[in-house]
Amino acid sequence: MHWERRRDLEGGKELGIWLLVDDDGNVERELYVESHEYRGGNFDVYTTGGDDEWNHEGEFDTSEAAFERALDVLEASSNSVEDE
Repeated sequence: MHWERRRDLEGGKELGIWLLVDDDGNVERELYVESHEYRGGNFDVYTTGGDDEWNHEGEFDTSEAAFERALDVLEASSNSVEDE
């Protein structure tokens, strides 16, 4: 399995999306960096494992801090990150 950055899915509130894909192309887990600036909020990082359970990985004042957290989640995973 490996993580893929899905820039084609990013837009609106989704600033960063990574999908954990198995050898058959099935998505096992998702990682999102989202902006809630449009409603006066901050930036959030979420993961989901395909079970419709969303795990809030943190709320951040800046997109840079949110992306740092997302990268921490990726690095903590035992799966590689596909080069962009």
